[in-house]
Amino acid sequence: MDAGQELVVQSPVVNPAVSGPLVIAIDRAIEVVEAETRALRANPTTDLKPFEYRKSQALLDLTRARSLVPPSAYTEDVKDRLVDFKDVLQENVDLLTLHMNAVSEVVKMMSRTMLDQESDGTYAAPFPEPAR
Repeated sequence: MDAGQELVVQSPVVNPAVSGPLVIAIDRAIEVVEAETRALRANPTTDLKPFEYRKSQALLDLTRARSLVPPSAYTEDVKDRLVDFKDVLQENVDLLTLHMNAVSEVVKMMSRTMLDQESDGTYAAPFPEPAR
């Protein structure tokens, strides 16, 4: 190579057809997570077991599709969908955390009530004497 020649590094050509399965997998995963979020908002006592199965299947599909498409081949469409997926997941995590905290509070109250009902008061803290 002569001193006047420059080395040109070409970026990989991104083929949208290659990322097609990944786009489909991301869209399905978004759909499942959004459905669970909607169900929880509509009915906090909804059965989450079907969503657990569907989310596991979506994760498997995502993992398989991702292995077919190297990150260097991600189209802008894939990148945008991944950002959307991250936002949808965060909303879902926030809602599930809220529900788990509520369940934890209910369990604590029930535990205290059960302990109070079973106790004969022997080990209970005495009430403070009234101020004189």
